[in-house]
Amino acid sequence: MAAVILIVAAVPAWPEGQSLPPDVLVRTVVSDVLAAIRNIPSGDREAREKALAFAKQKILPHIDFERMTRLVVGRAWRSADARQREALVAQFSTLITRTYSVAIDAYDGHETQVDPLPLSPADDDVVVRSRFKKTGAPPVEVDYAMWKSAQGWKVYDIKVENMSLVITYRSQFAEETGRSGIDGLITSLVEKNRASSR
Repeated sequence: MAAVILIVAAVPAWPEGQSLPPDVLVRTVVSDVLAAIRNIPSGDREAREKALAFAKQKILPHIDFERMTRLVVGRAWRSADARQREALVAQFSTLITRTYSVAIDAYDGHETQVDPLPLSPADDDVVVRSRFKKTGAPPVEVDYAMWKSAQGWKVYDIKVENMSLVITYRSQFAEETGRSGIDGLITSLVEKNRASSR
C-alpha cells in the first residue's frame, strides 16, 4: 500500500485551455513523485522531508476532497448543515493527507504501470487502471476513479485490489454517525487527527 496513494506530482506544461487526459496525468505524475523520493537514503531525514513536502504540494490539488467526503459520509451528508459539511471536509482531508504522508514516507522501490485509457469527448467520469510492482512480490492492482471538473481531472476514490477507500471509510463513518450523529463523527475525526499529529 505504501506507494499506492502516490497519485499526482508535477504536471508538465500543457496547451492553454486543455485538460491533461486522466491516464496521462496519473502516469506522468506518479513517476515524477516516485523519482523525487526514489534515491533518497533512508537515513537522510531532511531530504526525505523535502521530498515529502514536494509530493504533498503536488498531490493535494488533484484530489476532490469535497466529493470524496460526500461519498464517504453517504446519506448523513444530506442532513448535515453548511457548518458541519465544511468541518467534515476539513477533517477528512486532513486524515487522508496524513495517510498520504505515511505512504510516501514508507516508499520502498515500487514501480508503476498505467494502462492507456480510451477517452471520448463526452467522458466525464472514468477509472484509470494501474499496477504497482516490486521485485519479488506480485503486482498490486490500483484503480483511480476520476471525474472531469472545471479545473481538470480529479481523483475521488482509489481502489486497491478492488478495495475502495470510499467504501472502507463509509462503513466506519456510518457506524459513528449511527452512534453519535454528525457532530460525533466530526469530534471523532478531530481526535484522530490530533492523535496522529503527536
